[in-house]
Amino acid sequence: MSRTYTGKIHVGQRRVTRANGDVYVYERHTQYDRETQKTVTLKNKLLGKLDPETGEIVPTRPKSRSKKEASASIEHACLADILDLVARETGIDKGLESAFGTAAAQKIATIARYLIATDGAAIPRMEAWQVGHPTPYEEGLGESACSELFDKVGKDGDGQQKFFASRAARLETSPSIAFDSTTVSTYSSGQAEARQGFNKDGDGLDTVKLLTLYSVNDRQPVAFAKQPGNVPDVISIQNAIRQLQCFDIDKPVVVTDNGFYSQANMAEFARNSMKFLTLASPSTLWIREIVDELRDRLDSVSSVCSFDTSVHCASKMVMKELSVVRQRSRGGIAAGEAETFSRRLYVHVCYSRDRATKDEQRLVNDLFELKRRVEAGEQLSPAGEKKAEKFLHCSTVGRGGKLKVAFRDEAFREARKYFGFFALVSNEVKDAEEALKSYRLREKIEELFNVQKNGMDGSRPRVWHPDSLQGRLFVQFVALGYHCYLTKRIGEIKERLGTEKDGKTKTELDLEVSLKKWLEARSLIQVLEWFDCVKTTSVMTPRGMRRWSTESVKRDQLFLKLLGI
Repeated sequence: MSRTYTGKIHVGQRRVTRANGDVYVYERHTQYDRETQKTVTLKNKLLGKLDPETGEIVPTRPKSRSKKEASASIEHACLADILDLVARETGIDKGLESAFGTAAAQKIATIARYLIATDGAAIPRMEAWQVGHPTPYEEGLGESACSELFDKVGKDGDGQQKFFASRAARLETSPSIAFDSTTVSTYSSGQAEARQGFNKDGDGLDTVKLLTLYSVNDRQPVAFAKQPGNVPDVISIQNAIRQLQCFDIDKPVVVTDNGFYSQANMAEFARNSMKFLTLASPSTLWIREIVDELRDRLDSVSSVCSFDTSVHCASKMVMKELSVVRQRSRGGIAAGEAETFSRRLYVHVCYSRDRATKDEQRLVNDLFELKRRVEAGEQLSPAGEKKAEKFLHCSTVGRGGKLKVAFRDEAFREARKYFGFFALVSNEVKDAEEALKSYRLREKIEELFNVQKNGMDGSRPRVWHPDSLQGRLFVQFVALGYHCYLTKRIGEIKERLGTEKDGKTKTELDLEVSLKKWLEARSLIQVLEWFDCVKTTSVMTPRGMRRWSTESVKRDQLFLKLLGI
């Protein structure tokens, strides 16, 4: 008959001899398992080491507890949170990843964030900046790694176009697309596209021309391209049209300055069924005729612009005959022959008294300087000679044949007749005020160029080869996307602040007014630098992680809340 199962735990000792001869004594707890019908060990406890001489058990020192080494880190986490928010809202980082892959995308985003956070500090300083700032590429980038990245990205035309397409896909319906150019000066003799041409910085260096497409509704850059610095703006429209046709943009309206105006360009837009709005000068004969026709309408209160009372506007629809030279034979027209067609155009003539006064004063100053130079016998440029022939009358008097220079008042009156006038021509925008508003928004692209040159270290790109320049310009282009979103978002926040809506208390309104004044007194880089002072300290202790951040006032907390953090 089997014994009754009691479940009793037996406590005994077990001696283990190690390879060095030491004998360790363990207290062993065992219990009988009815299912396996075997005795199992529940636990072993070390009692000590057996003294070979006395035979007594000598306790050993307690085993040290396993614990993680204490460590600490300090990071500028608030600035990183702001830039992470921009990346999520704009989809910039996702677009980069789909175009270039994860590793390259993280590197591009890291450099772009560095440029916007430091107001375009030099690339060699980035390695030290990354130590205290969390970035998408955690391993860190040195100067040589950045150079390799610029070269790699510059050669990856497919990745660039995929990213441009991803930016275009996020635009709203029927966006206004500003198209303009700037020049980038360079000292490099290895830049094949760097040539002498119109230098917008006036520094006399060879330049590379940068052409940019910018959505004035979304306040986001869409795409860019570079070309030789001696290529005039007016012949750049064809490639811009082709690039826009590659993107899935619903009915865009291309807005250009007068540097891109020509009847050939209007014909290209019309031929490709592309909507446009362009500035045209009254010096053009057919525009001047319309200005003369609308002059009386502009001299009335009813023509005053509702959002700018210093400007008068009037419009006229005309059927304009346009022509293009056929590249291929088709429809009975041989290649090389001109194809003529008519299109409906809306001409919006605007008049600004302030602009007229400034134009007149500028001409008066120029004419007095021109008169002085002629009387002094100084050499004139071809343009100066042409201007002197038009506005000055030169004669000799007395026996010595002294030169006498007088103004041609009739020529001055004729020139002054069109001061203050400018015209906007479109095949889509019918309303004069809407056209003026869209054109003025186009001026945001000028601010974009200023930010790129002065805030993205873009005035003198220190690269020596065309591919590296293309890659560097692309990274600056990505940084501009961050900059434009933050500028727009802060502008929207300022419009909301201080408005008596949603039952706000006086304390809440006072706080909003304080934040609005603070934002209006600071540029974007000053705002980012302010929140860059907010640091997060993380300390790993044996009891776990401890984390705390720099304290912030209620005004700063309100800004971060409205921003979406």
